[in-house]
Amino acid sequence: MKSLLFISLLLATSLCAFQEEDNVMVLTSDTFQDAIDTFKFIMVEFYAPWCGHCKQLAPEYSAAAAELKRQGGDNYVPLAKVDATVESSVAEKFSIQGYPTIKFFINGQATDYEGGRTSGEIVAWINKKSGPPSTELNSVQDLERFLERVSSTPIVVFFGTSSDDNDFETFKQVAQQNDKVTFAHTFNPESAEKYNVSGKIVLFKSFDEKRNNFDQSVTTSNLENFINIYGNPIILPFNDKAINIIFQQRNNAVILFTDDSEAGVAAFDAFASVAGLFKDRIKFSFSKPNDGSGLFHRLAEYIGASTTNIPNIMLYDQLGGNGKYRFEDEITTESLRTFLTNFFDGKLNRYMKSEEVPATNDDPVKIVVGKNFRDLVINNDKDVLIEFYAPWCGHCKQLTPIYEGLAKKLLVNPNIIIAKCDATANEIEGVNIESFPTIKFWKNGQKDQIIDYNSGRDEVNFISFLKENTSHQWVDLDRVEEL
Repeated sequence: MKSLLFISLLLATSLCAFQEEDNVMVLTSDTFQDAIDTFKFIMVEFYAPWCGHCKQLAPEYSAAAAELKRQGGDNYVPLAKVDATVESSVAEKFSIQGYPTIKFFINGQATDYEGGRTSGEIVAWINKKSGPPSTELNSVQDLERFLERVSSTPIVVFFGTSSDDNDFETFKQVAQQNDKVTFAHTFNPESAEKYNVSGKIVLFKSFDEKRNNFDQSVTTSNLENFINIYGNPIILPFNDKAINIIFQQRNNAVILFTDDSEAGVAAFDAFASVAGLFKDRIKFSFSKPNDGSGLFHRLAEYIGASTTNIPNIMLYDQLGGNGKYRFEDEITTESLRTFLTNFFDGKLNRYMKSEEVPATNDDPVKIVVGKNFRDLVINNDKDVLIEFYAPWCGHCKQLTPIYEGLAKKLLVNPNIIIAKCDATANEIEGVNIESFPTIKFWKNGQKDQIIDYNSGRDEVNFISFLKENTSHQWVDLDRVEEL
């Protein structure tokens, strides 16, 4: 008892040394090092006051800080924040380039935080890193109190008879690696009886069925798959958590773009009725223009969904080369079931975004869109160099005068086409663009073998590359007259 009192007093003294706001320590260049030296574990958010994502995170981060305070314990973990726009020396030390960036310090050593952005996910991740992977619960009362946390994060409980159980060892291995849910275990037979446990593992949650019983053999893959299927709502609102589940964890997803109109509500009802049938094969998510996340238009642009003709549905196939499939029929339970069944049977045609073919295409830099790609690039005997750009990309804008000047010089050689393609509005099958600008070359006679351009982005390097790779006789550019 005396030792616990001493730890509490020591903790209170340490916290008083730092400024605090909504349970979160506010660190500066002067206090940062003291904080990471004082606490064995500490999480630090580097933020910018004007950052929308930082503002969205703030209440969740504060709630997580309050919960960690409530839990206390020998390994109490404070949450802290640093205004990276003011405390530039600290931000530069840790190479902070985007906001918010969150780092977790263990004995002063920083690691990147890649968990979820809700308070429950933050607390579960920290508890996993700073304590045992699974919490032992010795009585029914302990279990009941622990399950009160289920509103913030799902809890997976192992009901066993002995710590020597091989299944318990597997359970701990999964718990050590999984930061998305909370793990606990009990060897108290009254607890299993209280919760009518027939197997060994139960997932408790605040959504959907409220509880799922694990009834398979206890293997790492079976348990991880069980948690992946049942540990998240069947239908996810599209937010930071959904981004993590769908994009970072690489799950296929079918996404409903909707609103609160009568048609939108009817579409959601049909969507929900089908989700339960396919929940173990694909993720379901929905996005609304007024949901406060600010993600509706960006998501729609990325996967080619309409932002005006809503409700509408797109399927995103990450595991099949980032393929996109547009649902074209009236949104009903039956039509959606057919659509998803056809997808899994390989019967759907992939949707490719494309702008309309330009009415005229007479400038030195030709415009490539999805609909004219084959005619302009593949179905001819020309060599074609294409810059894939984004309208908002600063590097692309810097390249524009150089690229246009190159195209003017190459007019003397009609066998080489210099072209550009807005990759945010057009997709080309077999061409995966991950950064801007990306430049690729299609050589006559070998157009199934795309050549990546990785040389300098200046006229000299472009000309050197084209001279070396063209399939046609090179025309001396010194003959080109001023255009």
